[in-house]
Amino acid sequence: MILISFLAILLTAFTSGCFRISADELYSLPEISEEHLRLQAHISMILNTGAEFAPPTGGPNRQAVQLMDLNGNGTNEVLAFFSVPGDSALKIYIFRMVDGDYTVAETIEGVGTEIESVRYVDMDGDGVMELVIGWQTGAALKYLSIYSIRDFHSELLVSGEEYTDISVFDVTGDGSDDVVVVRLPTQETGAIAVAYSLMKDGEIVTSEARLSSGIETIARILTGRLVDDIPAIFIESEGKFENGSLVTDVLAGQGGGFSNISLVAASGVSEDTVRHRMTSADINNDGIIKIPMLRLLKSQSETEYYAIDWYAFLSTGRSLLQLTTYHNNFDEWFLILPFDWRFNVSVRRDDAVPGERTIIFSYIAGEDGPYEDFLKVYRLSGEGAEIRASLDNRVLLLAEGNTAYAFEIVAPPNSFGLTFDEALVKSNFRLMYSDWTSGMSGN
Repeated sequence: MILISFLAILLTAFTSGCFRISADELYSLPEISEEHLRLQAHISMILNTGAEFAPPTGGPNRQAVQLMDLNGNGTNEVLAFFSVPGDSALKIYIFRMVDGDYTVAETIEGVGTEIESVRYVDMDGDGVMELVIGWQTGAALKYLSIYSIRDFHSELLVSGEEYTDISVFDVTGDGSDDVVVVRLPTQETGAIAVAYSLMKDGEIVTSEARLSSGIETIARILTGRLVDDIPAIFIESEGKFENGSLVTDVLAGQGGGFSNISLVAASGVSEDTVRHRMTSADINNDGIIKIPMLRLLKSQSETEYYAIDWYAFLSTGRSLLQLTTYHNNFDEWFLILPFDWRFNVSVRRDDAVPGERTIIFSYIAGEDGPYEDFLKVYRLSGEGAEIRASLDNRVLLLAEGNTAYAFEIVAPPNSFGLTFDEALVKSNFRLMYSDWTSGMSGN
C-alpha cells in the first residue's frame, strides 16, 4: 500500500511544475528504477516511525514529494514533507543521490500545525536555491523562514517573521529574486510590505514599505513593470476607503530598496487607485500593469454603461492614462477604444432579435445629442451563428462552435472626426479572460 501511495505521489511530482519529463520518459514511468525503490525504502522508514505526509497547503508547490535541482549541478534532489502527530513537529527531508543511492542530505524542522508553503528561490544569483518556507500555526498565524542550504547544510537566514502573503520577484532590480511578504495591520502597526534580499556575502537586507491605511484583507498580488520600465509589485487590498472598497499600492524599486510610490502622505492611502472592485491587469500584454477606473458614459437608455480607463504609474508616482476599453461582461468581449472616442461616444444594447445580442456605439453631436450610430458589435448564438455573422454588411470576427462574434460599420469610416474602420475594429476586439472579468462593472 505504501509503495502504491508513494508511486502516486512521485508521479504527481514528476508532472508538477517542479520537474519536467519527456513523453518517452513518461511512458516508461511504471518501470520504477532501482534508485527510486531505494528512495521508497528510505521514506517508508520515516513513515514507519509514525510520521505522516504533510504536503504544503498553499503556494505554487503542493506535493508531498518534490523534485528540485537545489545546487545547480543538473541533478534533482528530492524533498519530502512530513508531520509528526501529537507534538506539532514538521519535518522536511532533503535526499540527494550519492553513489547510486539516495541519502538524507539535510533535515529541516519546524513547529506548527502544517507547512503552509515552500518556494525555491536563488536570492543571490549563485545558482544555489534558498528555501523559503511558510509555517502555519492554527487557523491564521503564518511565519516565514528562509534557509540557505549551501553544501546541504541548512543555515537559517530569516526566522519567525509573521506574514499574510508572500510573493517572489526582483523588486529591487538587482537581477536576483527578492522575497516580499505582506502583513496586515495590527493594533501597533499599519499594513506593511517587507522585501528580503540576499547579498553576495550572505547578508540578508530588508526594505520596508507602508501600505494604505484602512486595509482589511489582501485580495491579490501582481508583479510587473512601470511605464519607465522599473520593476514593481502591485498589492491589491480590500477595506474601507472614501471612494471605494479596493485599493492598489504600487511598490517600486528605489535605490536598492523599494517604496510605495502611489501612497499620498497626508491621507496614508493610495488615493488614485481607490475604486470599486475591478482587478488590475496587463490588459494589452506589454509588461506594464494597469489599474482600471470606471467612467460613466452618456447613454440613450436608462441603463448605465461604463468605459474603463486603464492607468499605469511612473516611478515618480505620477499616473498616466494608457488605454480605454469598453467591456461587455455579459457577452465576454471587450473593445480597446481610440483616444478620440473618449468624450464623444455613447453605448447602448439591443437584444430585439432572438439569438443576437448587439452593442451599438454612437457619436454624440452635442451635450444632449443627437446620437448618431456608427458601429454595431454582435454576439450571435445558436444554429447557423457563423453564417448569420457574415450576412448583410457584417464582418465576422471569430466563431467558436455555435457562437460567433461580428461587427458592422453603419456610418462612413472615420466619420464625425472619430477614428474607426474595419482594420481598427478587428485589431482592437478581444475576448475576456475569466481572472479579471469578476467584479468588473458594465453592460
